[in-house]
Amino acid sequence: MDSKEIVQKVYDLFGKGDMEGFMNMLHDDFVFIYPGDKHPFSGTHNIESFQGTLTKIPELWSNLQVTVESMISEGDKVFVNTKATADGMDTIFGHYMEVKDGKMSKFIAYDDTLSMFNAMKK
Repeated sequence: MDSKEIVQKVYDLFGKGDMEGFMNMLHDDFVFIYPGDKHPFSGTHNIESFQGTLTKIPELWSNLQVTVESMISEGDKVFVNTKATADGMDTIFGHYMEVKDGKMSKFIAYDDTLSMFNAMKK
């Protein structure tokens, strides 16, 4: 699989709720970066803290769906434009990813944090 196919598989697994398969697509050296300091996901995360971040999603947003709209790939680097919806939210996200040894090694989220905040369960 090329980098785009690997990233698409990651989104497909997430969309189906197959978190075990999703986590198996992460490289041992995986890093997740969520810019900012006030969002529940903010910071730089390794696999373990990223998994903890994922478990917060149902607590914070109802019916969150992230769907790939398009991808741009150059070698092991992939930028993904996504449609993101949840109860009270309909927006777009941008995600930058890097692939190493057939697995996702880096994920930087450029999400619409205001829309996410407004849709967050209070």
